[in-house]
Amino acid sequence: MSERRAETGWIEWAGGKQPVADEVLLEVILKNGMRYEEYSDEIRWSTRNDRDVARYRVVSA
Repeated sequence: MSERRAETGWIEWAGGKQPVADEVLLEVILKNGMRYEEYSDEIRWSTRNDRDVARYRVVSA
């Protein structure tokens, strides 16, 4: 897994297996710029199109 954490807590995501445990609330930014909160096990972690995760950060574990 390749990750780069910014000072703001954002982690760049290049794709792969789910990087955190299930049921962790995350804030995500998609490649298309959309931003939302979702639980980690409800997120599609692939890198197929612009609706995939570009960055994420933990809201609560």
